Amino acid sequence: MSADPTVILLDGDYPTALTVAKELSEDLGATIVGVGTTRYSRLLRSRYCDEKILAPPPENEGYADALESAVRTHRPDFVLPVGYQSTIAVDRLRSILPSSVSTSLPSSESLRTGADKSAVLDRAARLGIDVPAEYSSVVEQIDANGRPRGALDQLNFPVFLKARHESGGGETTARVDDPARFWRTYDRIAVVAPGGDVLVQELIEGTRSTYGVGVLCSENDVVLRLGHEELRSVPRWGGSGTHLRTYRNPSLEAQATALLQDLGWHGIALVEFKRRPNGSFVLMEVNPKFWASYALASERGYRFASTMVASALDLDIDLPVRIIGTVDEMVFPLRELQYCVQQPTRNEISTALRTVLTPGAKWSLDWTDPVAWLMPPVAAMERVPDVETRLEVAVESVTGRRSRNVGEDRR
Repeated sequence: MSADPTVILLDGDYPTALTVAKELSEDLGATIVGVGTTRYSRLLRSRYCDEKILAPPPENEGYADALESAVRTHRPDFVLPVGYQSTIAVDRLRSILPSSVSTSLPSSESLRTGADKSAVLDRAARLGIDVPAEYSSVVEQIDANGRPRGALDQLNFPVFLKARHESGGGETTARVDDPARFWRTYDRIAVVAPGGDVLVQELIEGTRSTYGVGVLCSENDVVLRLGHEELRSVPRWGGSGTHLRTYRNPSLEAQATALLQDLGWHGIALVEFKRRPNGSFVLMEVNPKFWASYALASERGYRFASTMVASALDLDIDLPVRIIGTVDEMVFPLRELQYCVQQPTRNEISTALRTVLTPGAKWSLDWTDPVAWLMPPVAAMERVPDVETRLEVAVESVTGRRSRNVGEDRR
């Protein structure tokens, strides 16, 4: 087909959706039908959003019906989820989607396995990929026995806790140095972890960085991949990246490729590693979705979203879609600001300032789309009356640009 496809873009509350919308508009001339939970959703305020749809959060009852209705009304060529919960929702719906509507998801079985961190580590170990030492079964037995005093001596502290299955939100990771704090932390994560399943692992203490390899597969063949080093994140022990730089390591890329091909992958994923003190790498997990720091890859010229849509729709353009990009380091100031609001300590404020003022690093903000990027999180918008109007007036006074509403010409 020719270019100018219509794409229903989900997860409009996420900043990553803004990056994807701009990319698809620039590269493919796509018409973007944005889906958000309220009129305050960032994507719905974007100059790259042509039509807007309100829907419940993906994990809520009624989301599937809203998505079905959107497909019937707008007849898209492609439905693109950004977050994990919406990916699962599209997976459940794809058998009833019209044949004219495309997606790029792995099989349901591959998706379930990829989202199960324990299953992924088992697969990786069989492939000869280094994985952390596991204490989960030991902890489960201690828990079943009533958590007797001294039983945690079997663990080698410090340890790292995280939800076994991919989650749509909540703080699902933690470092524990002191056995006296273990059960309190374990119970806190179990409350938000799907099914209450918590993994307890060796803590990899080589560097603070996390190393990720973003991969796009088409029927198990790698189409595009790019590595990065996540130098800082929120929460600080592992979460959404706030300072990243590109990082090419052929060995890591080969391991990521081998693991995804063993899973029978189709679509996008981020494979994450940590580094031991001796310099060797250890697999952490697979994230079967767009990663929160995707803006670096897009700015660097690795247009995973455009390539995914163009490949699925057989568009008459060169694949993979690439642009000339020179950005190798990026910081995410709004993510740091939000974390400081939640953790307003002198140390965190100092850390955030050092991060956002990193010399030579590009900010993730798109100043051509200021109202969408500077829109506070949905929860904050709903608590403060008239904040949207005040924000638009402030942005116009500073930038000289008026916020374009959905439906206005953006080209």
